Amino acid sequence: MKKYAFLLVALFTLWACSDDDTTPQQEVTCSITAPAEGTIIDLATATSMTIKGEGAVNVGEIESVTLKVNGKSVSEVTKVPFSYDYTFAADQAIGDMKIELTVKGDAGKEKTATANVTLKKTESGTDPEPEPEPEPEQEVTCEITTPTSGETFDLATVTELNITGKAAVNVGTVETFILKVGGVEIAPAPALAEDGTFSHTYALTDQLTGELSIELAVKGDKTATVKIASVAVTLTRTVAPPTAETFTDERDGHVYKYVTIGTQSWMAENLAYLPVINVPANDVPTYNQNPLYFVFEYEGADKAEAMQTSNYKEFGVLYNWYAAMGEANATGASADAVPSGVQGVCPAGWHLPSKAEWKILEEFVASELPDVKGEGYYSELDYEWVFKTDCKNVWSALAGIKGWGKSPNEDTHPDFINGPKDKYGLNIIPCGSSYSTEYTMTHSWWKESDSSILYWATDNQSYGGGTVQIDNLSYLPTYSRFGTDSRCGNSVRCVRDSQ
Repeated sequence: MKKYAFLLVALFTLWACSDDDTTPQQEVTCSITAPAEGTIIDLATATSMTIKGEGAVNVGEIESVTLKVNGKSVSEVTKVPFSYDYTFAADQAIGDMKIELTVKGDAGKEKTATANVTLKKTESGTDPEPEPEPEPEQEVTCEITTPTSGETFDLATVTELNITGKAAVNVGTVETFILKVGGVEIAPAPALAEDGTFSHTYALTDQLTGELSIELAVKGDKTATVKIASVAVTLTRTVAPPTAETFTDERDGHVYKYVTIGTQSWMAENLAYLPVINVPANDVPTYNQNPLYFVFEYEGADKAEAMQTSNYKEFGVLYNWYAAMGEANATGASADAVPSGVQGVCPAGWHLPSKAEWKILEEFVASELPDVKGEGYYSELDYEWVFKTDCKNVWSALAGIKGWGKSPNEDTHPDFINGPKDKYGLNIIPCGSSYSTEYTMTHSWWKESDSSILYWATDNQSYGGGTVQIDNLSYLPTYSRFGTDSRCGNSVRCVRDSQ
């Protein structure tokens, strides 16, 4: 049953990870600022015209800039902004002339702006009537240059945000300039420099974690259109875990860290006591309810070699049910016993926790956590998925900072996006197991996408030893209902005996 359950979780992981893209789409802007649309140029007096243009991309870089006059590329113009003096040919034809500017970004996006002018030639001796030069249409541009969308800031170390950007018009003046952070308008608005740039320092005092929106709205004095630019950043808060104490296991001299959480003291790392090393291929098929000791993915018989592997140093030892209980033909103890009364494989002064002791840890941690949204359920009354707002993300408080993959359940448990916090220094990290099949007596190594770890508990159920699972699929620990095959190798955390 466990094997099929985790296959389903792996499929959900692949599905969730395939639709994750927070990178903003590249947008390209460009304009021809001179000559204005509809300008009339008299070739009798003018030998050239000045062409000006500008352009920008919100993310990435500009890959190419192309200026064409009457369909012919001007090789001298390769970047924006620019000012180029175009010289008319001696036999320049009169009539319409089209100017075309194309700016292309490195993500393949491009933008083209055009301006049309009229060329005429007044015959000598005539006095042409002056034609008023039309005023160009006002164009508004605005952007937020820092921070960029998708950036993450840790409130434990960052106390303010530096917000910079630009707001400009090609003609006229900026009439309205509004900067909002988290939906609240900054007043007074930051001052615009002569080149249209601005800078504002936003204090993050008492700021909550999660997404923070930044929006810039700009309007010119000659247009009713408001131009808007926006970015969204993520605020997190890393909480430094309390300093761990240590004790030494007199059996092998191994020094362990431990932390006190509420009324309990827990090992801050997995048990690593290894009296012998078993070879899974040989010992699993022939076991007779005897203790077995494994190191994840190690298949050999050399104990010293096994203890030098990175898996041993990081994850400790995997014990089958009988090794965890510390005796052959173990029958287990009550899941509700506090304390469990089972020393098991734990060192002197420590014991294997019951499910009730794990539950005490869960409830204490939950009592110290803020409410978060999550754990959706289906409302038959309204035919929709409804979310609770008073959930407790116990996983984040217990999970170590390193080793965890992205949760596939961020849609139903949105606080998972903030990642592990290891609030108490318990440093629970995902670890594999030695998985034994029920009927063939064979074994395999199992690790579920860096998303979970299984710990033995003291109760023995219909299908084997009781377990407690910590994973980034649910905010709370999962307690086995039917037990796990006693031949499997799982991790052990010990709890200190009452003083």
